[in-house]
Amino acid sequence: MKEWFLSREPRERVVLAAGAALAAVIVFWAFVWTPMRDGSTELRERVSQKTQLLVDLQRASALAPVEGDRPAPSAGTQSLVVLIDRTAQSHGVAGALTRTRPEGADAINVTVRDAAFDELVGWLVTLQTAHALTVESATFNGSRAPGLVNGQLLLRRR
Repeated sequence: MKEWFLSREPRERVVLAAGAALAAVIVFWAFVWTPMRDGSTELRERVSQKTQLLVDLQRASALAPVEGDRPAPSAGTQSLVVLIDRTAQSHGVAGALTRTRPEGADAINVTVRDAAFDELVGWLVTLQTAHALTVESATFNGSRAPGLVNGQLLLRRR
């Protein structure tokens, strides 16, 4: 390869060297720089979303009363399905409930789709403080629209 390059005319060598340098820059730009830049932007956006989620959770935990400050929960005789439906309607999240499935006498599995996060947290706080329902487990994923989440909750009566 070196012999072939040195056998070229000086003008050809300059053109070939410039072409090789330009090709190296293009390859670097396409396969190294652009993916790093896009990945960095994506990571910054994810950190921003997670930070906003943390702020929302901290705000929600500040709204939740301390154990000794809680009012007496309502009677535990009402069906969980009816209670979930009634309270969801009053908090504006009823349209986001896609499935409610009782898990025994004292628990219910709730699936939400495109629920407004702030309204969902307010609903969960009400369920905990006024109706003695605690979130035993929860899984949330962001929706395509900002401020909306999809998820699954297991609520249990205390």
